[in-house]
Amino acid sequence: MKFAPANGRLWNRVNMVALVLVVVGLAAFGARFALGLGRTTNLSDTWPWGLWIAFDLIWIALAAGAFVMAAVIYIRNRQKYYEIGRSAVLLGLLSYSFVMVTLIADLGLPWHFWQLGIQRPEHSAMFEVSWCVGLYVTILALEFAPVVFERLHLREVARYWRIHAPIYVVVALSFFVYLMSHSLLWAGATAVVFGTLAYFLRPRKGVTRGPVMLAIAAFTLSSMHQSSLGTLFLLMPDKLDPLWWSPFLPLMFFLSAMAAGVSVVILLKMGVGKSYRRPVEQGLLADLGRYVAAALLVYLAVRIGDIIARDQLAAALTRPMFVAEVGLLGLLPLALMLVRRLRANPLLLMVACLTTAGGVVLNRLNVVIFGMQLRGPMPGIEAASYRPSFVEIAVTVGLIAATVFLYNIAAHTLPVLKARTQE
Repeated sequence: MKFAPANGRLWNRVNMVALVLVVVGLAAFGARFALGLGRTTNLSDTWPWGLWIAFDLIWIALAAGAFVMAAVIYIRNRQKYYEIGRSAVLLGLLSYSFVMVTLIADLGLPWHFWQLGIQRPEHSAMFEVSWCVGLYVTILALEFAPVVFERLHLREVARYWRIHAPIYVVVALSFFVYLMSHSLLWAGATAVVFGTLAYFLRPRKGVTRGPVMLAIAAFTLSSMHQSSLGTLFLLMPDKLDPLWWSPFLPLMFFLSAMAAGVSVVILLKMGVGKSYRRPVEQGLLADLGRYVAAALLVYLAVRIGDIIARDQLAAALTRPMFVAEVGLLGLLPLALMLVRRLRANPLLLMVACLTTAGGVVLNRLNVVIFGMQLRGPMPGIEAASYRPSFVEIAVTVGLIAATVFLYNIAAHTLPVLKARTQE
């Protein structure tokens, strides 16, 4: 399979609009640090989490396609999806990098980030998420590195990468286990297990292997931080509506992220085909839809089963937000994805993917904002309201625009897309 940069004008209308939005976002980002959170956001002691946290949870879920595709391509050995995997990893790298930017903006004292290196709280989901996301960004960078090596014809560097990337995986996962467990014994056991795995999967003469260890690390770290984002809200049973609070939140966050992530990858492939005039292999995308259907089926079974088990079904059916999230944006795409003849139709597949992603977006908004029942200052009788400020919205839109802008630049300068001669 050969890859090549996209043809056409780099400075097109989309990139120009995106660049303007990036400039506005940068100005808002600067204002946030110059004036402080209090003067630039509508956050408060009552609403310490708002649009930026909701945006992070949404974006991390929508970017989950990178780790799912890595697992499908390299662990399950489905090489036919490799061309889609390149775009998925690039989108994941950009998305996770900007999630970290949002987290920096959302921290009250971001210059204290170095405390993550010396503090080791035993029961902090936020600590686990911070290290998971940070390490996963390095894994994504290593996964995407061969595209850069290919563009610069760095064959010797690529050989060095093949040999040493698995070593980095062993070190990173062992370090992560030590941070979480405070135990050299557990860290050593992790090093032995993954070191043995890396040895048997090492590059050998006459045997071509993909970056299986990177895929294993991607799936390991992603499964933990996707679920741990749900764990954060287990601390709020008195604040989060019973329709969205559940002891199964970690599992539901993980499953819904898998469904949304693969849906976004399919939509990305469709968009790339139209934008860069590349043929879209509809059969390949229809096959990929099976993974969306599987994740949706398990997610909805857990979601609805949990509601029934906690005697919340009657209340759920009277709530429009729940009906929209689980019904229109859950059961509908599942019905479309389960039938191959339906998901083979480009329009229906697009509808299924859009509604799946939309359902996960709505779920995260319900958990972070709409389902929250926060009381105002003392005596705390009336519920407090929250609306994002202009700075919050401008930073958020600017980061989305930056992702679009940098993806377009990468597609025009690096061999991300399959060469036309191969299609």
